Amino acid sequence: MSSTPSVQEAKAMMQELINKYTELAKQDPESDKSWQPLSKSGVLKIYRKEEEKNNVLMDYLVATTIVEGVTAAEMADVFHSKELKLKWDHTIEADKLLETLDEHCAVYHQILKRVWPTAQRDMVYASHKQQLEGEEIHPTWIVCNVSCEHPSTPEGTSGYTRATIEVVLYCQTICDKPNPTSRSDIKCKVTYSASVNPGGWAPSAAVRAISQREYPKFLKKISSFTIDHVKKSPIKF
Repeated sequence: MSSTPSVQEAKAMMQELINKYTELAKQDPESDKSWQPLSKSGVLKIYRKEEEKNNVLMDYLVATTIVEGVTAAEMADVFHSKELKLKWDHTIEADKLLETLDEHCAVYHQILKRVWPTAQRDMVYASHKQQLEGEEIHPTWIVCNVSCEHPSTPEGTSGYTRATIEVVLYCQTICDKPNPTSRSDIKCKVTYSASVNPGGWAPSAAVRAISQREYPKFLKKISSFTIDHVKKSPIKF
């Protein structure tokens, strides 16, 4: 029996992730001992975050960065949009919409380009984008991608090795002025975490090493694309 959650279970997991990252965003990685700095490149920082879950100490990687000239809504749009993702994420071979759950949540079947000599991977996941209520003048946005099962694409029938994911992109707008009129007055603080099980056999240490290497590549790629994508558009909050 598959341990991959159903669509409804994935939606419940997303709400847990939203609550978790809303709390994480209030913490100061520089002073909180549960955040261990691993690497830094300019404004991009990667941490190992520890937490206790069911009396078991667990840890995962979290990256933070600042993107100049864009808002939280714009970053979330680029990450969540199927059409835009295919323009900046060149690891994807195909991305098919399986089901629209509501205005901001849908299920996709994604096929990744093969990295020789490993088997080609695919994944089925629900992607949810949400504006969060808070005290900030401009809204915070979050996107959660969580693997799930879908009857149209059962695991083992597509000819690929099925990978599973739990990904969060948490975006906060920072403004230099109360009512910004220029993109030079705005920036976006991004908190990103991705738990990926590539399927098949892979040692956890190797998966962690790959994640630490890929986080900066991913954030630099989506940041530069978003900056270029919105630079001539009206500011969207």
